[in-house]
Amino acid sequence: MNRWVVDAGPLIFLAKLDRLDLLRVRGNVYAPRGVFAETQAYMDEAAQAIANATKTWLQIVNAEDHLAVELLLADFHRGEAEVIVLARELHADWVVLDDMKARRFARRLGLPVVGTVGLLLSAKLRGEIPSLQDEVRRLQSLGFWISSGLVEKALDAAGER
Repeated sequence: MNRWVVDAGPLIFLAKLDRLDLLRVRGNVYAPRGVFAETQAYMDEAAQAIANATKTWLQIVNAEDHLAVELLLADFHRGEAEVIVLARELHADWVVLDDMKARRFARRLGLPVVGTVGLLLSAKLRGEIPSLQDEVRRLQSLGFWISSGLVEKALDAAGER
């Protein structure tokens, strides 16, 4: 069974898209306690959907190496630092991060990384969503920033260009 460790941004945006199911079907999905707290900062529908997920499939756990988390705080937000440390501790199969700097660092540590758009692309390729372009537009309307170059690459890979 695959182990996935997910950051707050992907959780929040997938919840806003009503697409948390794209994580649910992946295997064991973990979020560090700091990430969960970040997702609950605004008591909105997305926060409620994420809280509901913790009752069934989303596991909230602590990263044990507090020193490593503290050291990473020099370069990353708490959630990203906790995700990277927890992913190492759990020997995660996948890390779900959107922040480019955190993604690069995780890759240097040998962690396989995917982001929100990558999850949507996979879902499109498996026939789980009808249009990647529609989902990306919805994401952007919710305040998700993505470069036009990445949008073009993803749409090409989805066969939508």
